Amino acid sequence: MTHLRKILCAVDLDDNVATALALAEPFARQNQAEVIVFHVVPVVLRPESVPVSSDLYQPKTDSARWKLAQIAQRHLAGIKTEIVVELGDPAAMIIAMANQLPADLLVMTTHGRRGLSHLVLGSVAETVMRKVQCPVLTARNSRADQISVGHWMTSHPVVASPEDSLATVSARMHDGRFRSMPVVSAGKLAGIITDRDVRTHHLATRTVAVGEVMTREVLTVTPRTSILDAARLLSERKIGALPVMQDGDLVGIISTEDLLRAFVAMQ
Repeated sequence: MTHLRKILCAVDLDDNVATALALAEPFARQNQAEVIVFHVVPVVLRPESVPVSSDLYQPKTDSARWKLAQIAQRHLAGIKTEIVVELGDPAAMIIAMANQLPADLLVMTTHGRRGLSHLVLGSVAETVMRKVQCPVLTARNSRADQISVGHWMTSHPVVASPEDSLATVSARMHDGRFRSMPVVSAGKLAGIITDRDVRTHHLATRTVAVGEVMTREVLTVTPRTSILDAARLLSERKIGALPVMQDGDLVGIISTEDLLRAFVAMQ
């Protein structure tokens, strides 16, 4: 491999950040290369329905940038590092960043999904490897990772605030094709709102606020919770989704649809 100047390290905000940085670290030290730690916050809503909602996503990008900076300090000490967080489609943004730098090496982890999950969700790593011009170094997650909620959850879920109208929330659910939405107030999880709540008040969606009808006592899981335990909770409580919390922060949501894909893919 030729001398490396810029190493692009594309990461998700899960336990595999450390894996990706560990892969990049020896190459960076040996070549005195700069590491660009790159994370893409997926944009769920279509741009035409919400004018690229930077206000909606700003707390997520700020939180991601801060968390990645903390992790990079631990794993890339003494290495020139830049943290970059963008909004968009992960595969497209990684390809664009790799070509723009240009990167001499791209490091990323792959979830190694199979079956229906792979067909429905596609593989970001697979797409990226076909279209970037630099070498790509990947590491597949372990089986233990694959049975955890963190592997299958939707990261950076679109959220509502207690002051939002049900009409606003209904539009977001329709655009994102999901049925539950965490409610966040002052940066903290305050409740959850579902499409059932919206349907119950369908005659007054413009005048009823989320805070008036949301469920305040919310059952949550962590990224390390097993998908079996998450499925058991959803079944026992007859609910459709669980917010995923880590260190007091909302980091994702896992739904019955996510778990069905997980179980099919792992057969």
